[in-house]
Amino acid sequence: MARLTPPRQLEETDDCAGFDCGRESMNQWFRRHAWRNQQIDVSRSTVIRDAETGMIAGYVTLSVGHIEREYLPKSSQRNRPENIPIFLLGQLAVDTRFQGMGVGRSLMFYALKTAVGMAKEIGCYGVLTHPLDDDVRRFYQNFGFEQLPHDPRRSMIVRIKDLVRNGFDAD
Repeated sequence: MARLTPPRQLEETDDCAGFDCGRESMNQWFRRHAWRNQQIDVSRSTVIRDAETGMIAGYVTLSVGHIEREYLPKSSQRNRPENIPIFLLGQLAVDTRFQGMGVGRSLMFYALKTAVGMAKEIGCYGVLTHPLDDDVRRFYQNFGFEQLPHDPRRSMIVRIKDLVRNGFDAD
């Protein structure tokens, strides 16, 4: 079993070319855009690597954004501004050689704890994601994500206050 590093921000010297999660669109995004997006302050990618080989075992990408109030459940729309601040969990992928080892779970915990920590400083409603398929959707549901009922993209969100209630603010 590989010994894995703690999550850390992607570095220019990391070898992204060998990463293969089994989804070519996500591989290509990571290889072509992750580092560039970081350079221009659009998003941050965090990686977990194999401590021996340096291979990237998985990555998660976070950025900030907003959703329109109308996409929230009716019970959450009242007394909210038109644009609701969110963190966007844009990408989360695990290399096929490391799948089933808890890398995705570790990256998700890292992303959610990071979002909660930042929300304490700047305020934010939740973490939004756009799952690619129903298997990915079920993975996110395990972390409290719920489908936005009025969003045609079938986005999912978990509220910061629910993450705090479930212990994601603990050190």
